[in-house]
Amino acid sequence: MTEDYKYSHLRGDPDDPLKNFDKEARRAFHAQPEEKKAKSLAAPTFILYPFELKYNQDKPFEDKEIETMELIENHLKAYKKPYIATSFGSDSIVLMHLVMRACKKLNIEYPDMFLNDTLNTFKEEKQYWADMIKLWEISDKVKILKPPTDKRGNMYTVWSIAKKVGHLPNFRGLAGRQKGGSRGRTPECCDILKKATMKKYLKSLPKEERYDCQFIGTRAEESRVRANNVLQRCRTYILKTFVNYPMRAVTPLAFWTMDDTQNYYKVHDIPKNPAYNAHDMERMGCASCPAHKNWEIRLAKDPT
Repeated sequence: MTEDYKYSHLRGDPDDPLKNFDKEARRAFHAQPEEKKAKSLAAPTFILYPFELKYNQDKPFEDKEIETMELIENHLKAYKKPYIATSFGSDSIVLMHLVMRACKKLNIEYPDMFLNDTLNTFKEEKQYWADMIKLWEISDKVKILKPPTDKRGNMYTVWSIAKKVGHLPNFRGLAGRQKGGSRGRTPECCDILKKATMKKYLKSLPKEERYDCQFIGTRAEESRVRANNVLQRCRTYILKTFVNYPMRAVTPLAFWTMDDTQNYYKVHDIPKNPAYNAHDMERMGCASCPAHKNWEIRLAKDPT
């Protein structure tokens, strides 16, 4: 691929050996009738086709686990200082466990694990953090980042950010109706409490202490945005603008489904975060996140 290709910033290098394409999936895609392939072939940003994503998502759990471990091991061999971005949610815990297993197999140290404390957590979460850190003996690896502070030295919260920007942060497009609104981009609270905090820390590191690879526990199944990211860049790619130096990003669970992650918990006997059952949730973010549609109804229905 040439550097002047219009979508090169999305696609990266399709010949990158770490991407680990499934050749059978590609052959199966091309074996379809032309009319079924036409739409995918017309999408200039795709490095992986929707057919291939579904093909990989439909594979047996056992096959995914083996292939995912191989993907992780290859990155651990190629990079000297990786880290894991974690929330200690269900997908993050699976990712942490997979990476730790790979490290044991390769006889190398566990990577650092970064957790953003937004100060907006369920009471069960922090106890779970402490319990898992003790169970897995990773107190020296888990690094908890606190929110940035305002001019008065107070740490930002979801609600102080909402007051600062003049509206409740949200994930939805506002079609210009709300001045200064998020308009479908990353909500300001997520950006300030998570992304900006992590970026600031990474940028502060001297050159010899920089991380060169990050493992992220996102799945394509979670949203259209995350699915498109996998179609455009596959599961591993180079971040050129995240910080002030290039860094590899890896999403080993991109092809996994929620059933796969739950199966992993059972197979490896991993304790689950009690916040899921206590608050009747399948996915977990900030405890009182106002960025999701119908957030007031969700909080009102919370059994606690």
